[in-house]
Amino acid sequence: ENLAVSQQTTDAVRVLNECMKPTIALVHGACFGGGTGILAACDVVIASDDALFSIAEVRWGLHAGPIIPQLAAAIGPRQVRRYAITAERFDAHTAEKLGLVHAVCGRDELSETGEAVINAILMNGPSGMAETKRILLETSGLYIDDALAGQLAESHSLQRQTDDAVEGLLSFKEKRNAAWYPG
Repeated sequence: ENLAVSQQTTDAVRVLNECMKPTIALVHGACFGGGTGILAACDVVIASDDALFSIAEVRWGLHAGPIIPQLAAAIGPRQVRRYAITAERFDAHTAEKLGLVHAVCGRDELSETGEAVINAILMNGPSGMAETKRILLETSGLYIDDALAGQLAESHSLQRQTDDAVEGLLSFKEKRNAAWYPG
C-alpha cells in the first residue's frame, strides 16, 4: 500500500509533465512539498505576489524523490540541492527568479493573467503545440522512463517507513518541531 501511494505520486507528476496538452497553474497562498513538483511539471505557472513555496519533504523526514526530476528541470540541480535540503520557504518573486514561476501578479489579477495565457494558447494549433512539447521532452532528456519512475517510488516508499518519517509526519500533524530539532 505504501509503495502504491509513492508510485501514484511519482506517476501523477510524471503524467502531468508529459501531457501533450498545455498545462497552466495559478498559485496563491502556500504551495509546499509535492505541490512544487506539480508546478515544475506544468508548462506555465503564474503566482500571486502572496504565494509562498517550499520543497518541504525533509522537514517531515521524507525526501522529494518523486518530484526531483521535474524540479531539477525547472530550477536546476543547484537550486534543488539548496531548497530540497533546507526546506526553506521562499516567496513568489524568488520562485520567479529561480524559474519555478513564470510570472507574478497581484492576487486580484491572477484570473485575468491566467486568462491571457489561455487565450494565447487557444490561438495556436493543437498538434503543433503537442509536437513542440514532445520534441522538447525528448531532446532535453526530460522523459522519465518506467524504470526510473519505479526506483523513485520505491525509494520514497522506503523513506516513508523510517523512524524519521514517522516522527516528521507526526510533528507536522501536531504542529510542533520534530524530535531531532535541537532548539
